[in-house]
Amino acid sequence: MIDHGNLEEFADADVYDLEDDSDVGIAFYAALAHESGGPVLEIACGTGRVAIPIARQGFAVTGLDVVPGMLARARAKSAGLPTRWLEGDARDFDLGETFRLIFLTGNAFQAFLTRADQEALLGRVRAHLHDDGLFAFETRNPRQRIAAAAEAQGTPQAGLFAYLESRETEQLWQTYTDARGRTVRLSKTQIWDPGAQLLHWTTFRRWHEDGVLQTKVTRIAVRFTSAQELARLLHDNGLEIVRQYGGWNLEPLSAASRSIIVVCRKRR
Repeated sequence: MIDHGNLEEFADADVYDLEDDSDVGIAFYAALAHESGGPVLEIACGTGRVAIPIARQGFAVTGLDVVPGMLARARAKSAGLPTRWLEGDARDFDLGETFRLIFLTGNAFQAFLTRADQEALLGRVRAHLHDDGLFAFETRNPRQRIAAAAEAQGTPQAGLFAYLESRETEQLWQTYTDARGRTVRLSKTQIWDPGAQLLHWTTFRRWHEDGVLQTKVTRIAVRFTSAQELARLLHDNGLEIVRQYGGWNLEPLSAASRSIIVVCRKRR
């Protein structure tokens, strides 16, 4: 299915934070923490972009991730807060406790590339979810390109969203200054595999060092799941949707929504 470990994008925690220092999703998941109460578990927590602000509001937060470097940076950023950071695979961890809120963000749900991976994740979620708790996550809404003028001209998509199409010509996503003061230009190509429901991104980071152009290439694949398929998947794995949205401002979910944001509980 893929010929790489799918973690290349997360090898450098400092770069990860530079490229995504946004507050997207923080208010939404913090509100769920207030609604459900603690303790809180974030799966695929990365460097704690969302978990740490929730901990600052007084909640006991556990972050689970498979990449040690991401956890090390999360620990460094959260000194003095009620947090713990654990290394583990979201498909087979066992913490021996339950949580009032479990969530994934950053579209991390899409890193589970097969139905079996998704079901293994949901099985672990259900095992760790308090009977009165909430489970929440977001995933990109599968979207085909529409004939709007700007889109027809090939304008790059904003943020982390993408149309389900192959595009072998590089498109610029962002330019930023790294910790060493170098200007880094980040561009991407993508290949869509409809049979596997996978979008394969290749990312090119380019900068000049001592007058010489340097290039770093990373790859990642993400799985797209429709709202209908998602509802069936959750039901079949002992969960039910209590609310869903198409955006962070609680917009109703529609075919045009960029995201599918889901709040679930155990199915009784």
